[in-house]
Amino acid sequence: MKQFDTLYRCYYADVYRFLRKLCGYNSDLAEELTQETFYHAYLGITRFRGDCHVKTWLLQIAKNRYFLHLRKCRHADISLCEAMPDAATAGVEGSFLEKQMIMDALNIVFAFPENMRYIFLHRIYYDTPYALLAAELGISESSAKVLFHRGKRLLQKELKERYGYEI
Repeated sequence: MKQFDTLYRCYYADVYRFLRKLCGYNSDLAEELTQETFYHAYLGITRFRGDCHVKTWLLQIAKNRYFLHLRKCRHADISLCEAMPDAATAGVEGSFLEKQMIMDALNIVFAFPENMRYIFLHRIYYDTPYALLAAELGISESSAKVLFHRGKRLLQKELKERYGYEI
């Protein structure tokens, strides 16, 4: 239990920031999903195989909790759209479509190879310097930059091919 407490203290802020960004800076929802993330991590800690960094594993759980939340809320968003006049509906539909695009993009990003995913997420969400990322992964700074830019191009390509998004 003490080890999990240490895990919680080390990664709470990272998971919270990640979820806060996903939730459109809704602090209450991000806090709730962060707690759910660590609860599910606690329940599943015995299934953690160590194939990836612990932080990556926690962010994956956080992403899954966020997607589950969106799926639960999807019907509420649709019924709100149907009940609202056309002028007001455009804002709700736009918000829903934006969340859907974020979900689609994250599905693609979480399928990246581990180093690329790690660099991509840390650059996007935490603005971590390339030098620090390179040192953490034991690669050169230029390799970290290349992985980030390849990930960006891959994300754009996949979003266009799979979902028809132009970015």
